[in-house]
Formats: sequence, structure tokens, C-alpha cells
Amino acid sequence: MNPIIRLVYRNLRANLDRITLFFELVFPLFFIFVQGFAFSGIVPPFELGSGRVISYPVFLAAGAVTLTVINGGTNAGTQLWFDRKNGMFEQILLGPFSRAQYILSIILTTLIIGIAGSLLVFAIALPVLGGAELTYRGILLTGAALLLGTIFFGSFALALSVMLKSSESFQIVSQFFFFIFLFTSSVFYPAERAPEPIRTISFLNPLTYTTDIFRAGLFEVETPFLPIEITLMSILAVTMFTVAVSAFRRIKV
Repeated sequence: MNPIIRLVYRNLRANLDRITLFFELVFPLFFIFVQGFAFSGIVPPFELGSGRVISYPVFLAAGAVTLTVINGGTNAGTQLWFDRKNGMFEQILLGPFSRAQYILSIILTTLIIGIAGSLLVFAIALPVLGGAELTYRGILLTGAALLLGTIFFGSFALALSVMLKSSESFQIVSQFFFFIFLFTSSVFYPAERAPEPIRTISFLNPLTYTTDIFRAGLFEVETPFLPIEITLMSILAVTMFTVAVSAFRRIKV
């Protein structure tokens, strides 16, 4: 069996425990079915782009699907620290595996978990997302959003995991950063309607780009910033992946 496939299989088995899966699904579903409908009475429908008007529960449901890219990113960093803490990292490198195969297996595992989780949450949220119109262009945009978002946040978590000196520090710092990413993004509100300085921070937030691209594909809308967001997200994903690989090479066995 290919070494990378063997490592991916091993990583999936290590990450896919029932309790972790339960909370990773409940987190976005809580926003979809509780917060979305709770706020529907006070948040009026608004225009998303290209004249498309949607309700707040639909807006939030689409954004909540992209939360899985953050969950997938956390898993990537946690996996690396779990292996380092328990001596598995050294054992893997002493076996028939290279550093390149190891980090590639973690990125592939992150992509599988992130995209599969997004599809599962999307399937559960379909009753709310009844107005979705997935065309060929829409499938490309939603797929690109999930792919680029998972690569960026997975690489970000890996880089953090390498830099921090304990698994406890990683958990605290990663949750802090992902909290900032989450609540200053367009997951919960249109970035252009936020007050300053939150609006500026949101326009610089990679999760905003991920969510906006996903919504654009899901609802077949066009916004003036969409090409810019796709370009920026592509650059950020490649840059963060390069940073993660560079940091990973400095780990001493």
C-alpha cells in the first residue's frame, strides 16, 4: 500500500472518534437551527448580490457549513501534537515514511475530514437551504471555497502546532485565533454592514473569503469582490501551506 495512503488511513482512525464527530457536527448545526431561526424575527431579509434576496436563517445556514474548515484545521494541529507528545512522530519517521509523506498525509486527512464534514452538514441543512441553485459554476465555487479554506486553516493550525511548545498551549492559542476568525467573518453577518473596525477586519479575514465564495456558488450570485476574494484566498492558501511546510521541516526528532 502507498505510504501516504497508509498514513491517511491511520490519521482518519485517530481523528474520527464518536465524541469528536458529534461535537464537530453539533457546533454548526446549533447555529443553523437555533440561532438562525431565533434571530429571524429581528433580522429582516436582505440582498446578497445580483438582486438575490434571502432570509437570515438561509444566510446563516450557508455560513455555518463553512465552519467545518475551522474544525478540520484544528484536527490537523491536534494530530501533530498528539503524535509528538506520545512519541509517534519519531516512530513514524524511523519507519518507511518521510517528513514530506507525513505532512502530506495530514493535509490530505484534513481535506477529507473538512470536505466530508461540510457535505454532511450541508445535507442536514438542506431543509433550510431550499433556495440553493447548484449549477456547474456553483459546484466549482463551493468546492473551491471548501478546498482553499481547509488548506489555509489546516496549514495555519500545523504552523501553530510547530511553534508552540505544548499541546495545552496549542489548544488555547488555536481556539483564541479561530474565535477571532469566526466572529469577525461574514459567517454571521454581511461584512459590509458591520461597524468599524469590525468591517475592516472582516474584509481582511480569510474565513470571510471562504464563506463569501461558498455563498456565491450556492445561491448563484455575483458580487464585485468575488474575483478578488477568490484570488486572495488562493494566494493565502498557498502561502500558509508553504509556511507550514517550512516550519514543519524545523521540528527536531
